[in-house]
Amino acid sequence: MRLGEVGEFNFIDSIARLAGCPAAPVLVGIGDDAAVLDVGSAQKLVVTTDAMVQGVHFRRDWLAPHQIGWRAMAACLSDIAAMGAQPTAVFASVALPADLDSEYALDIVRGLADCARRFDTTLAGGDCTVSPALIFIDTVAIGTSPCPWLRSQARPGDVLMVTGSLGDAAAAVALLSSGRRPDDIPPPLLERFAQPLPRLREASILSARGLVSAALDISDGLVQDAGHMATQSGVAIRLESAAVPISDICRAAAAELGHDPLSWALAGGEDFELLLAVPAHRVAEAQQLLFDHCGTSLTPVGAVASGCGVTVLDADGQQLALDRSGWDHFSSPNKQ
Repeated sequence: MRLGEVGEFNFIDSIARLAGCPAAPVLVGIGDDAAVLDVGSAQKLVVTTDAMVQGVHFRRDWLAPHQIGWRAMAACLSDIAAMGAQPTAVFASVALPADLDSEYALDIVRGLADCARRFDTTLAGGDCTVSPALIFIDTVAIGTSPCPWLRSQARPGDVLMVTGSLGDAAAAVALLSSGRRPDDIPPPLLERFAQPLPRLREASILSARGLVSAALDISDGLVQDAGHMATQSGVAIRLESAAVPISDICRAAAAELGHDPLSWALAGGEDFELLLAVPAHRVAEAQQLLFDHCGTSLTPVGAVASGCGVTVLDADGQQLALDRSGWDHFSSPNKQ
């Protein structure tokens, strides 16, 4: 059977079975946004890795080299945020064609390093090698947390919430795919795709108050990522589509292209916002904290209940039928 028939997440499940149960000092292994290690201190070590491939995650005619590096690092740091952790060091390995301009290559690395510095951490090492044709970037981030968030801790009665707004990155990709040049895309929309900002500060604030039951970042699409939480936690999740936050600029792009912005928000992915399960009695506290300290919105988009799977309801409470739930590397068409 080909990988396209197996699918990305079934393949990951197979890898997890091959790896076996985590052994000390690993507390959490394959299946979450990051691994968690017990290193004998109050702080647990959180480690994650992320890969980006030219033609799959980015196109060189859409992004400047600095943006390519920034985006690769931001995606990795977003996994650290999704664990309620803070980064301590990052690493990057790059595979580059031998005929690539050296300044272009250095600009990619500048993007990696600048993103790391923006979030108070350091590009501490990595590797470089030759690629036969395409650019490949693999990033590793190490962070710490006394009590990392997990996908597996959502409980019936929790409220499902998202930071910021959803669909902007998918809107930018749709505009670029329609033939618009990057400098013709509204800058706030392009930046959500090209230079995302992982929610590390927000994670720090919420984690310090113990306000989150479970979390992950929205990289594959809201519905698909909610499905990961539902599976790992053994619960059912109900999403209210009318509550999903969509920016005005995303709606304007959808109107221009004759597209439904809700489909971008539900399944577009790569917004790198946080999807959080929060106890119902602490929702208002969490919202006020993020607004006061970060100016970041925190919007209820659904609820956690007993059962299994994800249901998406329209404004009338009827179940929506979705064309797709999100991104799958082996069975979805290329992002770019």
